[in-house]
Amino acid sequence: MEQDIEQLMTATAAEAPGVLLGINAPFQQLQFRGAAGKYCREDDSALEPGHAFRIASMSKTFTGLLCAQLIEQGKLSLQTSVAELLPANIAARLPVAPGHHREEITLELLLYHRAGFNDFALSEEWFQVLAGDPGKFRAPGEIAEWALDNAKLVGAPGETYHYSDTGYVLLGLLLEQLTATSYAQLCRANIFDPLGMDQTYLEGHEPARSDLSHCYINMNGDYVDALQINGSCDWAAGGHVSTLRDLDSFLRGTFAGKLTRQPETLDILLRGKLAREGYHYAMGIGRKTIHGKTLWGHLGHWGSFMYYCPEERLSLSGTLNHDGAQHNVFLEQLLRIIFPD
Repeated sequence: MEQDIEQLMTATAAEAPGVLLGINAPFQQLQFRGAAGKYCREDDSALEPGHAFRIASMSKTFTGLLCAQLIEQGKLSLQTSVAELLPANIAARLPVAPGHHREEITLELLLYHRAGFNDFALSEEWFQVLAGDPGKFRAPGEIAEWALDNAKLVGAPGETYHYSDTGYVLLGLLLEQLTATSYAQLCRANIFDPLGMDQTYLEGHEPARSDLSHCYINMNGDYVDALQINGSCDWAAGGHVSTLRDLDSFLRGTFAGKLTRQPETLDILLRGKLAREGYHYAMGIGRKTIHGKTLWGHLGHWGSFMYYCPEERLSLSGTLNHDGAQHNVFLEQLLRIIFPD
């Protein structure tokens, strides 16, 4: 089985900068961490299993979990109006469709991507901002102000699902305002330290804790090194760096209830709503079925992924390290190897 997995990684790495893959499948007696391809294309150095990678939107799962913990503590409710908890200058900028008001935007709507915002992070306008000064550190408030001032509404609050980094940047500000603690420290104290995730860090806001591999923008087959873009630009919506080891600890620890006090809190974290056919989205975590297996987790822009299959006690994590990655194709091929028909 491991030979087939390594062959899949090698074939995939031939079309991408590099592949990192971690598998923990106890029922198959399989524990695997491997690498294929390049750590950095420019100097042709090899990727190794211990190298770190940008996890991008997988940070949303950390943000959602922090919200679930505060709900468990009675400090938040899914029906809380976020305008009450955001910094005043940010709350005043919240855009809403005609006939509606900003007080309708609840915690639940931000978490479930139903607040009516577009996704600023994938807009052409934001790309131009980043291209103009890619190495600049961007503070969370600055990001939120730009996202809201340039928002293109896709609907009224609660009307439709539309994936949006805007909502998760706002959630990070809300968490800081409510707890008087930085988002970076909230993640460390409530998630990373309890699980021993000492190689994970919030890029631009904490010192590096691991050797970060290069990820790439695929521009018509020409790979441009994305590490020239300062990692602060997506913050609570996608700003962390992690490793295979740490993500395995996170997945298994979360589903084992190590980060919550009551079993019901995990149910709250996962409840969510149908986002589109075949895909359910909850509090920074989604559910889909691939090769007959129910997977809970998230993808990231730079080719990253992490998923847990409760019935198999299976955890998967890794990256293809470029923005054109075909995550689901890779996962389908991988699961066919682990669970042959």
